[in-house]
Amino acid sequence: MDEKLVKVLPQMNGEFLYIPFVGAIIERVVGGEKQVLVQTREKKSDPKYSGSLEIPGGKFRANEDVYETLKREVKEECGLDITNISGQDKRKNYINRKDSSDIIEPFCVTQMANGPFIGIIFLCKAEGKLLSKTNETKDSQWIGYGDLKEIVDKNPERIYTAFLAPLKKYFNL
Repeated sequence: MDEKLVKVLPQMNGEFLYIPFVGAIIERVVGGEKQVLVQTREKKSDPKYSGSLEIPGGKFRANEDVYETLKREVKEECGLDITNISGQDKRKNYINRKDSSDIIEPFCVTQMANGPFIGIIFLCKAEGKLLSKTNETKDSQWIGYGDLKEIVDKNPERIYTAFLAPLKKYFNL
């Protein structure tokens, strides 16, 4: 296993674990044209993918609800407030032994083959003013559906790998 990964991967009972994250494919329609929000990844801790296009997303905090994580990460990374998460209304809660578990229906789940991430991706709507730069991203922008589809199809190396498969599914490529 890569020595850099060993330093950051969580462990339980001596086993290394994947790091879960959420991602938001945020859509809007302007003048009859569908647009999708993208941003440029800018992380000093990840020089391999800095400069790649990505959708907003990030890691869970301990005991944080999946939908709250999604809303928090979108707000932190691009400044928008999520107004709708597709499938959230289908959430079902089951209580057992004074504990509970929920069924959620995301758009898809993605896994980076070489680790360390596994992600839960949602289709969303959002509103607000875009941030131009954060400590992890820059250049948040709405891009035309067809333009992003062409990048995903013809220049996939421009997309952060963790979000490539969900975007291919989104565009049915």
